[in-house]
Formats: sequence, structure tokens, C-alpha cells
Amino acid sequence: MEKLKWGILGTGFIANFFAECMSLVPEAEKTAVSGTSLAKANDFADKHGFAGRFEDFDEMLEKSDLDIAYIAVPNNLHFEYVSKALDAGLHVLCEKPIFDNELQLTAMIDKAREKNLFLMEALWTRCFPATLKARQWMDEGRIGQLRSVRADFGIKATPGWQGWKASAEYSGGALRDVGIYALGMAFLGFQRQAPKEVISSYFLKSGADYHSELLLKYEDNCTAFLTGSFNMVTDHRAVFYGDKGTIILGPQLWHPSYAELILYDPSDEFTRNSAEVFEDNYESNGMQYEIAHVNECILAGARESSYFPLSESLELMRLTDSLRKEWGVRYASDTW
Repeated sequence: MEKLKWGILGTGFIANFFAECMSLVPEAEKTAVSGTSLAKANDFADKHGFAGRFEDFDEMLEKSDLDIAYIAVPNNLHFEYVSKALDAGLHVLCEKPIFDNELQLTAMIDKAREKNLFLMEALWTRCFPATLKARQWMDEGRIGQLRSVRADFGIKATPGWQGWKASAEYSGGALRDVGIYALGMAFLGFQRQAPKEVISSYFLKSGADYHSELLLKYEDNCTAFLTGSFNMVTDHRAVFYGDKGTIILGPQLWHPSYAELILYDPSDEFTRNSAEVFEDNYESNGMQYEIAHVNECILAGARESSYFPLSESLELMRLTDSLRKEWGVRYASDTW
């Protein structure tokens, strides 16, 4: 069995979830971890079974025989560490949002392609079987023409919550932290098309967006209604409305465990009938699907994901950049 040697940068909440799920992917070898201190790296390595442990990323790159790096640090550090990993000849999976802006993303896409290395933004949602099933149903025309997407990801920030995610200093904001999953559903439904018009309502806190509601307009009067919020808890399902039926993805759209296909009754304008339900009671938190997908891509010689290609990351980045400009949310790395 051919394996890939993984190195993890970061020992926080998401990195722990990721490492836990690596145990479910035999082709992913737990090789090394780097944290902000050796004590944190040691604790993480002991907990999850990593051999190498470092307090300096450069040292990990130099002393570990790695194939791929998983970057799980605050947003504003992604560009620096992805660049270092690519320069070291490693494939890279980087947590979303992958970079601050289009300028950074374009530079790293160019670098990855120049070095013939895999690069992916870790929008893990795209790798879940339930998501793939929903896309299959749409591709098969089961709900007819897609008319509208409704997707909300709202949480209520509590004491002790990771406040840096809502700060412009760390390249944060609700749109790019939770709203990106709702946006991802619109792009999934409308086949990676960018909308022709975007209307938004929002408010800011700590220099970043704390809440936003978006109306995306597409050709043929198709729409998407999306929410990304740190100020309220929303219904976390995604709903795809077609002219023949509906698909519901849930119960939490970012890591769905079921997809339901509902068809309209041609004899009754109010009746909808459940036609098919796909359920996936996966182990742990589901990150194993993303890990396995990345492993498969790299071992097959692919240099980007078919589920979430770099071209889609770029379209999403252009959209979030334009909204940040409109709202006055500026990061240190922005040039506007």
C-alpha cells in the first residue's frame, strides 16, 4: 500500500480533528507535527501518534521526510507557511480560507503549478458522500432546473470562543469563516458559476464582518440566499430548489450526513413526496473523506482536486474580495 507522509502545522481545534481522522485513512502516515511550542507539539504527537514533533515549522521541513503539509493556523499566516511548504517541495492542503485575497491565491497557484505540486483549499464539505450524492441528483436532472439555493451558517459566539476568527487583524470575518460554506453551496448548485449580481446586508465588528446576508443573482432569474453570522444560530441545512423537486442536505451543511431528494406531485401543487434518502453515519467528524481524497489525487498524479478545484477557490476569493471592498473590511496584506 502506497502511503503519503503528512506533516501538520498547528495543534489547535481543527488540527486535532484532522489528526483524529487520519487514523481512518491507512494511506495517510502521521509523520510530524509543528506547534507554537515544543510542549504543545509533544502533547499533540503523543495524543495522536506522530513520530516527529517540532516547535519550528522550518525545522520540521528540514528534518522530516514529508510528502504533504496540512496548514491549520490562523488565516493571516497561511500565505507565509504555504509558500514555505511549496518551496520545500511539499504538496499542500491548507485550511479555509486559504489566503487573504486574490493576489496571494494567484501567486501560490502559480508557485504550485511551477513546482508541479498539489494545492487545495480545505473545504472538506465537498468530499462528503452526502454532498456528492446531492450533486449527482442535480447532474441527473432529478429536480429539473435549479432555481434557488438557500444556505445559512450562523453561530452565536460565546465566551471563550475563538475570537480571532472575527478580527480583521487575523484576516477573519464571518463571511470567510462560516459564510464560505453557504457560498460553497451556491457554487455547488450552480456548477461553479459566479453570480452576475450580489446584494448584501451586513454589520461589522473589530474591523471585520460579524454578520452578512447575501442575495446572489444568476442567469434565468435564478438566485441564492445565503447567511454567514457570528451573531445568531441558523437552520444549518442547505436546500436546493428545482422546478421538479428539492434536495435537502444536512443536518449541518458543512459536514452533512444525509441528503434527501423530494419530488413535486404533478397532480397537486402543494404536495411534495420524499423520493430517496441517502444516509451516511460516518465515523468521527468526517475529515477522513477529505484526507482520503487528497491522498488519492496525489497518488494518481493529480495536482488539484476535482471536487474543489483551484479555479473555484479563485472565483470564491474574487467574490469575497469584492464584498470586503464594498464593506470596508481591509486586511494588512490587501493592496487596495
